[in-house]
Amino acid sequence: MEAFEQIAIVKEEVKSYLEKYPYRLESLSESELDHVLNIGTSILCTKWEVGHPGGGFVEAVVNNNLMAAISRADSTNIKALPFYCQMLYNVGMPAELA
Repeated sequence: MEAFEQIAIVKEEVKSYLEKYPYRLESLSESELDHVLNIGTSILCTKWEVGHPGGGFVEAVVNNNLMAAISRADSTNIKALPFYCQMLYNVGMPAELA
């Protein structure tokens, strides 16, 4: 399976989790929610070693480095940090990626 196909699977997992558990994200605009979807996808892709690893904020979240994550977060990601943590804990790798 190609990397872009794997990333699409991960993105669907994040989208599904976002729709089920919009933890404190009700006030975000559509563009901010799209940003959360993309960063959430990067976080899970980095955790599961799908495609290329994410940037500094993503690496800090995946490595459970709270101080680095907060210092590297933009205004949207600082609001979404609890969501990312819940997602990392609760979303398992899909069978087709294992």
